[in-house]
Amino acid sequence: KVLTYNVHGWQSPEGGSNLDLVAEIIAASAADVVGLNEVFHPSVATDEPPLSVLAAQLNMAYAFGPTQPAALHPNHPPYGNALLSRWPVVAHAAHHLSPVISYGKRGLLEVRVQLPSGAPFTIYVTHLDHRSEEVRVAQWSAANTWLLRDRDRPHLLIGDFNALAQTDYETPGARQRLAEYQAQRGWPAPAFDLVDQVLRAGYIDAFVAAGNNPMSGATYPASAPERRIDYIFLSSPAAGALRACTPFAAETGPKASDHIAVCAELAL
Repeated sequence: KVLTYNVHGWQSPEGGSNLDLVAEIIAASAADVVGLNEVFHPSVATDEPPLSVLAAQLNMAYAFGPTQPAALHPNHPPYGNALLSRWPVVAHAAHHLSPVISYGKRGLLEVRVQLPSGAPFTIYVTHLDHRSEEVRVAQWSAANTWLLRDRDRPHLLIGDFNALAQTDYETPGARQRLAEYQAQRGWPAPAFDLVDQVLRAGYIDAFVAAGNNPMSGATYPASAPERRIDYIFLSSPAAGALRACTPFAAETGPKASDHIAVCAELAL
C-alpha cells in the first residue's frame, strides 16, 4: 500500500500539532510507503524532529528532501518532501526544480527502497506550485529530466500537484460549474495542462485507472473536499500492479490537515 499525504507543516487547521493524528491516520491506512508534503525537518518548535518521531512511532525508515533550507526567516527550519518506508531505504536524492519566481522553491524527492523480494523500487515525491498552472508545467518539465531515467522501469510519482485533471470534469456542465467557481473566487480560469502532460509522458493516474467515480476523489480542502489535487501516478511498467486507489478519508482527517490522504494498493 502506498499513501500520499500533505501534512500541513505538522499543524492542524486550528494551528496545533497534528503529529499524533497523522501517525494514527498512517497507521490506520496500513501503508508500506508514505509520501509526505509540507514537511519541516527538523523543527525549531519541538525538541525532537517530528519526522523522526513519526518514523519511530510507525517503525519505518525515512528520507527527507529539503526544498527551502531557510525560506522565511533565519529561524525557519528546512522544509520539503519526505518518504516513510517499512522497507529499507537504499538511497535517496533531493532534486531542485526549475527556478521559476513563485511562492517558495519546489523539489522532487527520489527514494529507492528494497522490496521484500530484494528488488529495488523507486518512489518520487513532489509538491508543485499552488498559484499558477504555467509555473507547475515548468516545474514538471524540470522534474521530467530526472524521471526520464526510470521511464522503462516500474516506479511511482506521488504528491500534492495542486493541479486539476480533465477526467474529473468530463461533461460541459461540470467544466462550466468549475469555471464559474474559479471566477467567483477571483481565481484563474481552470487549466488541465499539467496533468495532461504527465499522462502524455506515459504515467497512469491510479485513481482513474482504478475505475472510480470522478466525483469521489476530492482531496482538498479536508473539511469539505471539492477538488482532487493529490495524485498517485504509476509508470507504464507498473500499471499492471494496480489493485485499488481511493482517498483515505479517515474520520480524524479534517482535524489533522487541510488535505485528505490518497491510498493505492499495488501487487508488486
